[in-house]
Amino acid sequence: MIVVDANVLIAFLDADDGHHDDAVGLFEHRFLDGFSASVLTVAESLVHPTRAGRQDAALAAFATVGIEVLALEHSQAADLARVRTDYRLRMPDAVALHAAISTRSELATFDDALASAAAKAGVTIAH
Repeated sequence: MIVVDANVLIAFLDADDGHHDDAVGLFEHRFLDGFSASVLTVAESLVHPTRAGRQDAALAAFATVGIEVLALEHSQAADLARVRTDYRLRMPDAVALHAAISTRSELATFDDALASAAAKAGVTIAH
């Protein structure tokens, strides 16, 4: 399973994004590995499509590549705070890293700081 960061989902949806081809390639070449993203990550990636009236199309695109949406549970609050603090990440990035750690998954991101934090946490970056 590969946990996907919001910047990968955003690039996937936007053909003009500099990482679009990389995102499409990831979903094509690693499809059999499966993909997941936290509900917060999915919500973050839906902001621009929602503003443009394209939220349903974006959700349909996520479904075509099999994004499994991971719930956030109240019991995870302390662990999320610990990941945010230990790796000095913004909460959305901490949520993505926590999802990868807790599911023992690879992490797909285009964010250098998050990739560095993932490496420190022993999480492999998916390519």
